[in-house]
Amino acid sequence: MKQKLLDYFSKFRPLDTNEIEIITKDLNIVSFEKGSVLLRAGQKAFDNYFVLQGCVRQYTLKAGKEYISNFYAEEDWILPAIASENQVTSNYFLDCVENCILVVANDNAGNEMLRNNATFQELAQLILQGEILKQQQQFIAYQSSTPEERYLTLQKTRPNLIERVPQFQLSSYLGVKPESLSRIRKRIIEKQRKG
Repeated sequence: MKQKLLDYFSKFRPLDTNEIEIITKDLNIVSFEKGSVLLRAGQKAFDNYFVLQGCVRQYTLKAGKEYISNFYAEEDWILPAIASENQVTSNYFLDCVENCILVVANDNAGNEMLRNNATFQELAQLILQGEILKQQQQFIAYQSSTPEERYLTLQKTRPNLIERVPQFQLSSYLGVKPESLSRIRKRIIEKQRKG
């Protein structure tokens, strides 16, 4: 599993032996069972996560109803502790949709590593910029599209998610009721058959 993380970092730039040793030295890889809660609304987050295997959902509760705002799967960062640096408590929940293997990065330890290593400051900045850009693009695409367009985008960009996530969760993420999602899927299949 360590190699998956190193491969991810290597996408940004090659790592030398010293950097590999620093990354893997105190690496905290943790297995979580399906249904495990990583963060509750109202709590302050102290950890960030990198998904090596599995799927995590982010959601809020309003009047007992779940509103799913994101799913995180392999090679996704989950960064709730960034907001906590400003003493903000979480307004959402994080839980495991599947059995997960995550790198758990304590924010204080991570900040210490960044203070002591300019190379990791640069790498962290590249990763954070990429994550912010990705989230902005996802938000804009969500706001400017219909539920059917959202489903088609999901089908194109994250096809494995459609098979991995229960339909009621997927429908919440797309902003429709489960029966509407069934109709959307049916329409798409019919269009694809007609060619």
